[in-house]
Amino acid sequence: MSDITLFNQDGRILASSRDVAEKFGKNHKEILRSIDNISKEISTAQFCALFIISNYKASNGKTNKEYLMDRDGFSLLCMGFTGTKALEWKLKYIDAFNQMEETLKSGDYLSEEEKLKLKLFSKDPLEVASAHNKLVELEVDKATAPLIPKADYHDAVLNKEDLITTTIIAKDLGFSSASKLNQIMKSNRIIFKNQSGTWCPYSDYEWLITDGYADYRSYKEEKSKPCLKWTEKGRKWIVENYHEWIANLK
Repeated sequence: MSDITLFNQDGRILASSRDVAEKFGKNHKEILRSIDNISKEISTAQFCALFIISNYKASNGKTNKEYLMDRDGFSLLCMGFTGTKALEWKLKYIDAFNQMEETLKSGDYLSEEEKLKLKLFSKDPLEVASAHNKLVELEVDKATAPLIPKADYHDAVLNKEDLITTTIIAKDLGFSSASKLNQIMKSNRIIFKNQSGTWCPYSDYEWLITDGYADYRSYKEEKSKPCLKWTEKGRKWIVENYHEWIANLK
């Protein structure tokens, strides 16, 4: 496993396209091209569930593109890699994924919810079903929790650290910034900019806030305006509906 570089991102075990290129003796550009070709063959939602667009700073200081991939993304990418050496590295990666997932599932530093999410990838169908049911129960508990007192609203809601920016979701979909994604949602009358310049849901989509798909977070600077951000549920909702929104604009 020491030969393999994997890392944990929010309970999700990921490999880098750069590391895969190095281990399999391929040019990184070739790996990027293969992943780009995969993106053309499957839906955006499917692609984003397997690969994450990222970047890294090269030795010359230039920022270059790379992809991060989970176990399934790795398997899809390397499916066509042949030869004895390729088989050896495939087995090493599989073993590394297995060991790291087991380590995370037993780790005390993971929340109960993160451990359950990891169990969804188990090979044991009973363990998967049990984890799914417990996650559903957690969501129900969250939905029925008492309302946050107004005095605690700023600390508990406006400064949530786990909210996701539109920019991050836009990059999941292949955009370099949030601008294009915001405009697509605006054209579909999902969000609009108010007079203070803050993106807000239209009245028909106010449930995005009340149902836990999005929320606002204030910047730390005094008198700065709030910013619309998304929960993981909201991120999934955007990715799943993105193609429909594009079709509506044609």
